[in-house]
Amino acid sequence: MALLFSFVGCTRRYYREFADRDVYRIEEDRQTDWRWALPPRPVEANPNSRIGDKHDPDHEPIPHDDPGARPFQVTAGRPFEFVGWKKRGTAPVEDLSWLQNIPRDADGTVKLSGSSAMQLALMNSRDYQTQVENVYLQALALTLIRFSFFPQLFSNQTTQYRHFGAKKNESNQLQLFTQDTLNWSFYSGAQLLVNFANSLVFEYNGHGFQTVNSGLAVSLSQPLLRGAWARNVTQPLSLQERGVLYAVRDFARYRRAFYVNTVSGYLNLLVQLQQIRNQENNVQSLQRSLDEYNALVEANIFNAIQRDTIANQFLGARQTLLGQEALFQTSLDQYRVQQLGLPADFPMTLDESLLKQFELNDTRLDTLRRDNDALYLALLQYDQPPARQVMVDAARKLKGEFQQLVAVTDIVDKELKQWLARIEEEKGKVGTGPGPTEQDERASFENQRKLSNDLAKSFQAARESLADNVDNTDEFLESIDLLPREDAWRKLRQELVGRDFRARLSELFVIQTQVRVYLIELNRVEMTVPQAISTALENRLDLMNSLGEVTDAWRNVEAAGNQLLAGLNVFYQGNLNTAPNKLSILRFDAHYSQHLAGVRFDAPIVRRAERNTYRADQIMFQRARRNYMLNHDEIVRQIRLDMRELNLNRRQFEIGREQLLVAARLVDQAEYNARTGTSADTGNQSAGLYLLQALNGLLGAKNTLIQNWVQYEISRLNLYRDFDLMNIDAQGVWTNDNDLSAPRGGSAPAAAADPVGAPTEPLLPPPAPAGPGPFARP
Repeated sequence: MALLFSFVGCTRRYYREFADRDVYRIEEDRQTDWRWALPPRPVEANPNSRIGDKHDPDHEPIPHDDPGARPFQVTAGRPFEFVGWKKRGTAPVEDLSWLQNIPRDADGTVKLSGSSAMQLALMNSRDYQTQVENVYLQALALTLIRFSFFPQLFSNQTTQYRHFGAKKNESNQLQLFTQDTLNWSFYSGAQLLVNFANSLVFEYNGHGFQTVNSGLAVSLSQPLLRGAWARNVTQPLSLQERGVLYAVRDFARYRRAFYVNTVSGYLNLLVQLQQIRNQENNVQSLQRSLDEYNALVEANIFNAIQRDTIANQFLGARQTLLGQEALFQTSLDQYRVQQLGLPADFPMTLDESLLKQFELNDTRLDTLRRDNDALYLALLQYDQPPARQVMVDAARKLKGEFQQLVAVTDIVDKELKQWLARIEEEKGKVGTGPGPTEQDERASFENQRKLSNDLAKSFQAARESLADNVDNTDEFLESIDLLPREDAWRKLRQELVGRDFRARLSELFVIQTQVRVYLIELNRVEMTVPQAISTALENRLDLMNSLGEVTDAWRNVEAAGNQLLAGLNVFYQGNLNTAPNKLSILRFDAHYSQHLAGVRFDAPIVRRAERNTYRADQIMFQRARRNYMLNHDEIVRQIRLDMRELNLNRRQFEIGREQLLVAARLVDQAEYNARTGTSADTGNQSAGLYLLQALNGLLGAKNTLIQNWVQYEISRLNLYRDFDLMNIDAQGVWTNDNDLSAPRGGSAPAAAADPVGAPTEPLLPPPAPAGPGPFARP
């Protein structure tokens, strides 16, 4: 029965699950610190993902072969090729059923946000899955080297038939040979080898010949100099044990970088999308200006040069828009394939909720602007004052537009109060330090306070003027029959439609733009550069690994130095045998047994290879020291760069606010001057050119604002990633945003020394709090 069992052995599934149990236990043993804790998951990809496999891993179906390579398969077409495999069937490399497992919107697309992008990437990213497997393979290699220090049993059975001679000296024998071995390596360097050999011979020629021989060989060797004691013997095991921890830490760092790359890619897509929206608004503005200039040219108010200049700019803007849309689709395809692991044509739309804060004006203002432009252009079509009823209809329409403008003022009032309340709340909290950054923050805050007070006054004046305009419109409707048609026509077209309404619209547009620009918030990082450097040096996992590798290299030098010593081994060898004239398997006879014990000395004469290894390990130790120093310096450099870019992007964003406000005022004034011809310093001949310059400036300011905001957020993500304190849960959500658990400044608390006298870092920082990140799912 034992022989039959040895033929069968264990199943593939048993060995696979056996390996998984060992590896997962090793990985779990390394979860001693939340900074490199990994969410529990098997090495196999999620079976519902694109890279998942729903088939039995121990009995995979046959993949479809390449038709061109199939004829060169040696066993192709032979009956025995599929023996035992036919029941598995065939399957394509990619099972498309994963498409049904992704939740979609009603239109069949997936709405891509920061959190949903991470969930898709964690399930389908090929690179992420490879990193998971790398950790598994590192731990799997450890199980083998651990096994080398376990008692190892081997069993070998041989059964053979022997024929010899003919007639009188003919012999036919059935021979059974068994050899069982125990091999055990100890941490001290001792080697124990126990071998039990047994042979049974049966003669079938009637000679009555039958023999049974057994032997038990025991060998024990303990080195005393070269290759002795645990510090030398277990060095390869220690390197592998520590290597698994390094791999776990590296993967923890990779998960943080993977989160930052995924979210940064999504934010950059939002930048491109917002730039397309800005370009669309620019095209619409140019279209309105072109329509208006066409009407003004037809009315002989402006010449055709200005119209053609705007037409040329309009056509160029349309070409730019087409290019931006194509570039956005290219970037989206690249993001799908490289970051999310999805096909390039996978249906997907972007969640634009983060872009809401960059809608700097109420959409009704744009509608009112278009309606007022249409009304103004319609009035320009008349060479002579039209009938009174036409003017009455136009005035009533204008009154409705004024009423909608009054409704917008209520929204602007609420937003202005919200901004004023925020400024009052931040009073005394901004720029409290002595550094140049804090001084810059104080100056920016004071400018913001002054601007808010000025805007509050301007808004109150605009509101009062709007009320007067509404009253004037009502008076015009009441007195239109009493006014001469020329006077009524001039008052309606030039004053009420062309001047008053546009002036109120412009005032509200500029005020709301300024308020909403300053309502855009940045996730501030309240930390100085020395504090940031201290935090990174205390928590960077790659620096911990580099420090451990220095110790590994030092121990390698010591282990290589041990190989230069002489060999001095204490040994024992025992051979116990049964009597040859007795049929007994385990009855050993002292007359046929021997025991040897002694000391074996190997003079250290030839040590050329060992010398070279020792010298090379010394050099590798010095390299490890230099690598640690370089890693330390690179971390300091990177944190300084992160903080520099963070502060740069923040200050550029603040400047971008002011730049956008100036650009918005320039556009509004240029459009007003182009309509009324009241520019005092440019002249009508240049009104179109100044309008184009203003529109281009506004477009650039809008694009710069969204770019600076996104770059600041990406810089902030990079900074927290470089701290190695991001806690990314199993769903890919950053749970401790803006909450650093490690000390931010000062020296690390005193720690005990290990046996070699090196001070150790505190092992466990306080637990990471579970707070929602910027892309946390509800």
